[in-house]
Amino acid sequence: MTDNNDRAAFLAAHDVSRETLARLDIIIETLDQWRTRSNLIGPKEWPQIWTRHVGDSVQLLDRIPDTARVVDLGSGAGFPGLILAAARPAGHVTMIESVGKKCAFLRAAIKAADLPAEVHQGRVEAAPPIAAAYVTARAFAPLPELLDYAAPWLCKGSTGVFPKGERWKEELTAAQQRWSFAYQAIPSRSGGSGVILIVREAARRHGQA
Repeated sequence: MTDNNDRAAFLAAHDVSRETLARLDIIIETLDQWRTRSNLIGPKEWPQIWTRHVGDSVQLLDRIPDTARVVDLGSGAGFPGLILAAARPAGHVTMIESVGKKCAFLRAAIKAADLPAEVHQGRVEAAPPIAAAYVTARAFAPLPELLDYAAPWLCKGSTGVFPKGERWKEELTAAQQRWSFAYQAIPSRSGGSGVILIVREAARRHGQA
């Protein structure tokens, strides 16, 4: 079970509809059933599952339209992929994950909460063409490598929406050595010095493979 105080703190900070909250409750309940057997999330993280993990994901919604098609890289325990799907019933989320047990959980959560989403099992770099106007990833890779992984979408005009931690400026500087792109850094509402990094118009710099 989750901490009711943690859930209440999330609700105090984020305005979500009753229908979205119902889907989020199902996702978190499913995660609770699966988390120990599939190593989905650490025991120290569970008490703040709502305020940290759900909250961190929900704030991406400000940058993603209601009907958008999204691809989420390295989806793991479903943050932000499952959360975006719960809040965007008119859109669609494709989650790419290589670990079989995590894929099984993601599919179970999608079915339980009746989400507009699907799971592709495999490595991101080997994924088939997936149509998406937005690409997301959370705690998946440092920005230079993340842009490499996201290249099939970013180089075709998709927008990257990436939560980044306190070292985001270092990652940004490193990424700019290999990539040319427009970006916007929006302060995270989850606290600390992290940001939501919006990446557009991405292209590899000359001479970069």
